[in-house]
Amino acid sequence: MPAKSKKQFRLMQAAAHGKAKVKGLSKGEAAEFVKGQSPKGLPETAPAKKREGMSPREMIHRGLKTTKAAKKRRK
Repeated sequence: MPAKSKKQFRLMQAAAHGKAKVKGLSKGEAAEFVKGQSPKGLPETAPAKKREGMSPREMIHRGLKTTKAAKKRRK
């Protein structure tokens, strides 16, 4: 499986060389992950996943929706 971003590639390189510990990932698995791969052409970070809609918590955070408690505080 190829790396999706430079950040992920660097993490796997560090894990493969024993510089970083990643829970659930051995040195061998990390080495296999980056074997024969170059970070050239990869984005710095992976693009954000597109979501269909916003969660109620996110809507409240952005001010698109208010809760009863928030309405009471404004009065």
